[in-house]
This record gives sequence, structure tokens and C-alpha cells, in this order.
Amino acid sequence: MAQPNVSDSSFISDNHLNGYRLIFVLLFFVFMALAVVGQLLALNWRTWLPGAEGSATTWVGVKSAVYTVISQLS
Repeated sequence: MAQPNVSDSSFISDNHLNGYRLIFVLLFFVFMALAVVGQLLALNWRTWLPGAEGSATTWVGVKSAVYTVISQLS
């Protein structure tokens, strides 16, 4: 069984993956809360979230906003 080469620059440790998952989940819940509040108040919430402007559903809009923000973090 081959061990991953830690010196390889393309190797991502489990700690980094867990960190990205945690950031994704936290941002997703924050953005979903903003979207739900905006939807309940009949506001145009899609302009509040980066990347969600052209989305058709709340789920897709929040998911694209999270991916947009995460790509800007790294």
C-alpha cells in the first residue's frame, strides 16, 4: 500500500479538507438564513450574495454564493 507523498504540492491533508468543509457549512447556513429572511420579506436577496444573481432557486443561489466566497478565500 503506497503512502501519499507529503512533500508533493498537490497533496491536501485531511485537516485542510475538514477546514474547507467547516467553512462551506458555516457559510452555507449564514447565506441560507439571509436568503430565507429576504424571501420572507419579499426582498431581492440575490443581489446581496455574490454569484447568486442569475440563480433560479434559493438552494442553487446559496450554493453558488458559497462557492464564490470560498474561491476568493483561497
